[in-house]
Amino acid sequence: MSSTLEIAIFLSMNGNAKEAIHFYKKHLNAEELLLVTYQDLATRGSSIQITDENKDRISHSVLLIGRTKVMVAEDTMNTSEEYTIGNNTSLCIQSADLEEIEHFYHSLVTDDRVKVIVPLSNNLFSKAYGIIEDPFGIQIQLMFDDRLQ
Repeated sequence: MSSTLEIAIFLSMNGNAKEAIHFYKKHLNAEELLLVTYQDLATRGSSIQITDENKDRISHSVLLIGRTKVMVAEDTMNTSEEYTIGNNTSLCIQSADLEEIEHFYHSLVTDDRVKVIVPLSNNLFSKAYGIIEDPFGIQIQLMFDDRLQ
């Protein structure tokens, strides 16, 4: 296992990400490490349609609470699902070791009880990013992140 492997908690806030970030900063002394709006994402070449309603919504953020990273965004991992308490939390497994992320993904999908939500692939922010749902209903994001080196 690589020395860059980490697991972060990912919270989907159903349109309340800014409010949640402010809450965690105020009450838990969270430090904002990253904040990306949908408008920011669109400037990087995303296919997201920007409107007055969504341009300032949070696509992704990373807070540091103590030594734990908490990621906060507006939407759930599987946007085809209606938001409910329970599908608003996932684990994000990240590593600067691309082979490690690929190994985890390929190992997970060999279990026929695992549901692939987003196949592991190259995208705007990672050389390898995918989302699965394990047999217990836990959604797991797998992401290569060379910034962890």
